[in-house]
Amino acid sequence: MQFLQNIRLIQGGMGVYVSNWRLARTVALERPGVTVGTVSGTALDIVYVRMLQLGDPGGNVRRAMAAFDDQFGVTIGKKIVDRYFIEGGKAPNARFKNAPKQMVRLPNGSDILPANPQPAAPIQLSLEPEAVDLLIASGYAEVWLAKQGHAGRIFINFLHKIELPLLHTMYGAMLAGVDGFIVGAGNPDGLPAVRSRLVQHDPVTHEIPVLYRESGESFELVFDPRQVADGRLAQKPLARPAFLAIVSLQNLVQALAQSRTEPPDGFIIEHHTAGGHNAGPQGPLKKDEKGQPIYGPEDEPDLQAIRQVGLPFWLAGGYGSREKLALARSLGATGVQVGTLFALSQDSGLKPAYRSAILEALKKGTDESSLVLTTLFSPTGFPFKVVQLEGTLADPQVYAKRMRVCDIGLLQQRGLSKPAEDGSRRIFQRCSAAPLNDFMSKRGLLPNTTDRRCLCNGLMAAAGLAQTLPQEGDHMEEPAIVTLGNHLDGVRRLSRNGQAPYFVHDVVTDILG
Repeated sequence: MQFLQNIRLIQGGMGVYVSNWRLARTVALERPGVTVGTVSGTALDIVYVRMLQLGDPGGNVRRAMAAFDDQFGVTIGKKIVDRYFIEGGKAPNARFKNAPKQMVRLPNGSDILPANPQPAAPIQLSLEPEAVDLLIASGYAEVWLAKQGHAGRIFINFLHKIELPLLHTMYGAMLAGVDGFIVGAGNPDGLPAVRSRLVQHDPVTHEIPVLYRESGESFELVFDPRQVADGRLAQKPLARPAFLAIVSLQNLVQALAQSRTEPPDGFIIEHHTAGGHNAGPQGPLKKDEKGQPIYGPEDEPDLQAIRQVGLPFWLAGGYGSREKLALARSLGATGVQVGTLFALSQDSGLKPAYRSAILEALKKGTDESSLVLTTLFSPTGFPFKVVQLEGTLADPQVYAKRMRVCDIGLLQQRGLSKPAEDGSRRIFQRCSAAPLNDFMSKRGLLPNTTDRRCLCNGLMAAAGLAQTLPQEGDHMEEPAIVTLGNHLDGVRRLSRNGQAPYFVHDVVTDILG
């Protein structure tokens, strides 16, 4: 992966469709080989289904799906378009038709696990074929659109905590020639080897955590690319993308570098001031007067130990300036990853109303410590940065008023029911932000639901793809949740303290000169 040595600036893969193909393509075009554009791989299946139901403005979704079908001689893209496309877009008060939920099943299609006290091998799980097709096609489409018309590098970012779509979306992105994977929010060990097997379209597996399993039991998601579309996707070997793991401390860097399967090609060392999900503080959780997790010296990475591993790394979380790039380079980093600056540029997929509200807050002199808080809102249990905007899920009154639903389910946990009389158990999926009765009926505890927000719907709304909800004879939209990092000095500089819009070109020039 020699090309990694020349990369100085990686654009962060943010939220749901904030780091969309337009933003990534624009970044990659700025300094080909030096800048990397990154698309977010989160919820692409849902994004594409909703874009089609909005009438596919510009025709880009249909164009990408047609390219997928033409390249591989399949009709997967056409079937997706036929199923979801609405000419002229749905009515404003009409609900989106949901994409198929990602639900795991046994090979026989059942969710009932027979009595088997000592399984000889991991228990295999799979997704429904319709969900698999949509994940592959949407992963392909987002990367294909980002790569059109230039020779720059395009990466795709995943949250490891969202396990079920990983294998299939990775494969779809590889079919489109993605240049690299970035994986955070969990330990991605095993995925670099998955990447290498997918080059030859070989069957792959990935271990899936399942709550309440018996001692000695393990579960794995299985995916065989040759079983999709009668093997027509698997005719030629694929290019092998780079793999970068997002980590916060040196111990995981060292462990991944010595992986029993295959190490990553490099690391992004993300400070806890970065946006989105963060690693929790070391040791027992302590909170400040605002309810934020307290981080200490033990949460700072040992860069000397990371340098000694010998793999390239990039620093993230407050490195969005020319001076911080120089500092990162002096500390041995190949470059930096920057998210917040790009998220608030005019080229990102963030809904303009939220971008304007944030810039207006900066214009009024609101400081970072009031505007962005580290919360425990996420059902994942990871700390999560949230911008304090009126009318969003950051507002306790909005949160209290919203009816709990779990109609997307990307952050659901998987678990097993208590054994029935015959010893069989049912596989269930649950989320701590779901309706309380549903969560508690699946062995959940009420205290674990406190303050948990629906990130799936909230992040979709932040990108302008909110589900419509009926309310007293009228309709409203799911409230958004917006995330940024703690460091907004670069945004203040480029926006002239919130007074002026700025673009990707301004960000790249500001950092790289």
